Amino acid sequence: MAKPTRCIDPVVKCCQYCGYGYTIYPEGCETYDDIYNCTFESGCIYGLENTEPTQEEINEFEKRMKGLANNG
Repeated sequence: MAKPTRCIDPVVKCCQYCGYGYTIYPEGCETYDDIYNCTFESGCIYGLENTEPTQEEINEFEKRMKGLANNG
């Protein structure tokens, strides 16, 4: 698999659910209850979490969100 050159989700940047993302929880977090209300660090293993979205990507995101709002 080729290394990406841009974030695959530059608008939302939800790294913890991305295949290239990582999540670091605070020390002492062992169960779901421990992480329920904690602050954690997440980012990209390739350092792409600071990718700025293009106007086209922003427009596509807004279009999809409007579609969800109209169907929900």
